[in-house]
Amino acid sequence: MMPLATPDLTDADWVERVTARMLTLDRTLSGADVHQIAMELAGRPRWRAMAPEAAADKAFDDPEAVDGV
Repeated sequence: MMPLATPDLTDADWVERVTARMLTLDRTLSGADVHQIAMELAGRPRWRAMAPEAAADKAFDDPEAVDGV
């Protein structure tokens, strides 16, 4: 398993920060939809190892990297 970039964050905190960042990047998105995407990303070790804001930015910069979410 990859080491977490933010080991002090719980999964819930990580999801909350990813969700907040994604909504900042695009305010037209549904909060519920974005939260679901963030939860799915949190379950993937490579994504969860990223800082939350970096994960959100990567999801926007390269949607294909999200791979099925």
